[in-house]
Amino acid sequence: MSLIKCPSCGKQISNKAKACQYCSLSMHYDKDDLELLKVMKYRQYRDKMYRLKMWSYTAIALALFGIVPMVWSYVEAVGYGFNASITNHWGVNFVVVGFFIYVILRVMMVITKRAYTQIKSASS
Repeated sequence: MSLIKCPSCGKQISNKAKACQYCSLSMHYDKDDLELLKVMKYRQYRDKMYRLKMWSYTAIALALFGIVPMVWSYVEAVGYGFNASITNHWGVNFVVVGFFIYVILRVMMVITKRAYTQIKSASS
C-alpha cells in the first residue's frame, strides 16, 4: 500500500481507498471528471478573490472617508493661520481601521492564491 495525492484536495491518501477521506472524491473517475473538478476549483478561487478585492476596495473607501475631512480641516486651519494638528482628528480612526482591514485582506488574498497554486500543482 502506498500513498498518493488526491486530485481534488492534494492531501495524501491510500492508493487502495475508494474515496478521499478529506473531500469524498471517488477514486473511480475519468478524465472528464478531473476537468470538471479543475474548472470548479478555479471558479471557487476566482469568486473568493473577487470578494476579497471588493472588500479591499471598501477598506480603501473607509480610509478615504477619514482622510478627506482630515485634510480639509488641516487646510482650513492653515488658511486661517492656526497651528493645525491632524493627530487628534476623528478621521484618524477611520484611516487606521481602513488601512488595517486592507492589510488583512491583502494577506488573505496571498494565502488564497498560494493555496490555489498548491492545489493546481498537486492535481497536475
